[in-house]
Amino acid sequence: MSGLISGRTFLCQREWEWAKFRDKINRLIDFFMFFCYIIPVGKNIKIGKRMKDSKNKLLRTAFELFALRGLDGVSTREIVRKAGVNIHAISYYFGGKEGLYEAVVDYVIDFMKEEGKTVFHFKEYSEGIENLTEEEAEDRLLKVLGEFIDFDFLPKNKYVALFLLREKFYPSKYNKKFDENIVSPSDEIIAKCVSKITGLAVGDAETAILSHMIFAPTIGLWHEKNKFIKKAAKKEGERYIIESAKKLVEINTKAILNEYKKERK
Repeated sequence: MSGLISGRTFLCQREWEWAKFRDKINRLIDFFMFFCYIIPVGKNIKIGKRMKDSKNKLLRTAFELFALRGLDGVSTREIVRKAGVNIHAISYYFGGKEGLYEAVVDYVIDFMKEEGKTVFHFKEYSEGIENLTEEEAEDRLLKVLGEFIDFDFLPKNKYVALFLLREKFYPSKYNKKFDENIVSPSDEIIAKCVSKITGLAVGDAETAILSHMIFAPTIGLWHEKNKFIKKAAKKEGERYIIESAKKLVEINTKAILNEYKKERK
C-alpha cells in the first residue's frame, strides 16, 4: 500500500515538474516571438513612416522649386539636397524628375480642389447661363472672378499661383491635366457669360480673346499679392486688399465689355 502511495506521489511530482517545464517553454517561445516578430514589425512601421516622410519632403520641396524656376531650371541634386533625402529617392518614388513633376501637378490639382471647396462654385455657376439677362450674366462673371481672388488669398496658397502662372505661359506636357480639372470649368463659365453679354458665339475667337483679357488681371493678382499686402497700411489689412482688388477687377471687366459693345455697334 505504501508503495502505491509513493508511486502516486512520484507521478504527481513528475506531472508538476512537467507543467512547470511547459510553462518555461511557453515563456521562451513568447520571448522568441517578441524579438523575431513584434520588434521587426515596429521597425517596419518606423521605416514606413520615414519612407512616407521622405516622399512628402521631396514633393513639397520640388513643388516650391518648380514653381520658382520650372522643370528645366531645377536639378535633381538640388531637390534632394534641399529636401534632405538620398540622391536615389527621386528615382525610387517617382521614376525620375519627369515623374516627380507630374506628381507635383497632381498635388497642385488636389490642393486646388480641396482648398477650393469653400471658394469655388463652378458647378452652380455653370448652370442656366443661356437663360440669364446681360446684367445677370455680368454679375455671375464678376462672382467667378471674385472667387479666384478669394482663393489667391487663402493662407496655404503660397506657391500655387506661381506654379499655375508658369504652366499658363510655359506649358509642360502635363498642362492638359490643369485644363481638364481646373482651367476648363472656369474658362467655360467665363466664355458663356461673355457670349451672353456681347452676343458672340461661345466658340468664337473674339470670345476667347475677350475672356482672356478679362481673366488675365485676376491671374496677375496671384503673382503680385504679397507686394500689395506689404504696401497696404496695417489698419487696412488683407480684407481691404481683397475687396479693392475685386472692385478694380469689376471696373476693368465692365470697361472692356462696354468698350467692345460700343465698337461693335
